[in-house]
Amino acid sequence: MHMITRAVVSAGIVLGTVVSVAACAADGPTATGTDAGTGTSASTDRSTPTSTPTRSGAGTVDFGPAPDVSGAPACSSLLPEDLAAAVVPGARPVDLLGEAAHVAGTEAFLVAVGGASCTASDGVAPLDDQVPGRRGDPVFEGVQLTVLPAGLDALAEHREFDAVSALEGCSASDSARVYCATDARAGSAWVTLSATRLQDDADAVPERVQPAFDALLAAVVDRVSASSLGTADDDRADPDGSITRCDADNVNAVADTTLAVGPFPNSSTAPEPTDFARNRVGAESCVFVSDDQETGHVRTGAIYTHLPEGGWVAEQRIAAGAIDRSGRIDLDGLGAGDGAWRTCDERACSVDVVRDGDWTHWVLFTEDAADTATAIGSWVERSSRV
Repeated sequence: MHMITRAVVSAGIVLGTVVSVAACAADGPTATGTDAGTGTSASTDRSTPTSTPTRSGAGTVDFGPAPDVSGAPACSSLLPEDLAAAVVPGARPVDLLGEAAHVAGTEAFLVAVGGASCTASDGVAPLDDQVPGRRGDPVFEGVQLTVLPAGLDALAEHREFDAVSALEGCSASDSARVYCATDARAGSAWVTLSATRLQDDADAVPERVQPAFDALLAAVVDRVSASSLGTADDDRADPDGSITRCDADNVNAVADTTLAVGPFPNSSTAPEPTDFARNRVGAESCVFVSDDQETGHVRTGAIYTHLPEGGWVAEQRIAAGAIDRSGRIDLDGLGAGDGAWRTCDERACSVDVVRDGDWTHWVLFTEDAADTATAIGSWVERSSRV
């Protein structure tokens, strides 16, 4: 898992979150691609729920309430910057979900269940990471933390599923990187901690990175255990980490390359924290990958995510400038209070839809569709969930 793709993300935060949804294969609304106007959007603090409709683009969009995390510790408390920088020099706190140009929507699942997803990095989004990478390519270096509250039963299921092959500790890869990853109990929470560091100096070897990684893990476990995240109870049924398969037909109908359900074609992975979080909130996600013939590695070509009552994600990303507020598009079936935006740069296009307070997110990379803006519009048209 750690030697592949643009989406090398924390031992499976993204790539381990691969689920099947009928929405990926069914017919859907029509994307006309009509941009409409500009406007302003109020910034939303996740700790302050809101149900006030917000003006954004050409119409008034009701993003719905944000999760109430007012009593939860901030990432700055859970992932100490000095200890993270000892593992990956120069790593600094990054709000991937709110600010990264290209993001896997699965980052939102843990927040939606009252957990945490924290990153300290060099500023490169994990989805933009190029493996093995050439001079000038964006390369992700950083530390990532996920916390699933009331997650011990989920951790037990994860370990039972993949007790042998799961990476623990630090090791080197054939892409000149040191990867570290581990799972841990922190009170009643399941913690995953991972790190990626380029082997570009004498200290960037597993045996020298490991002590710093261990020190960071110990601090994280202590902080989570002492927080509300480590004392949460879950009176729901047995944890559901089920992973089913997505259908790549719709995205392949618009892509220039052939994509397969990821993270690895014709294989399965152990359920990760985002899988359990996804199922707690009834969310959906798909990752589609292709073989890079030049590098011999698998890379992520497209991503689909749907989060019920997740409009707050789009609101935050609009406020941060990660969604192009001028890229408003018209979609059949959107009602009053709904909205859709298309955002493109030289690497990818994304479409974000808020409908009845739900958030749906598509990402398509230019390497897999040269006319990315048109292709992603057609993909949205073929998808049923908007």
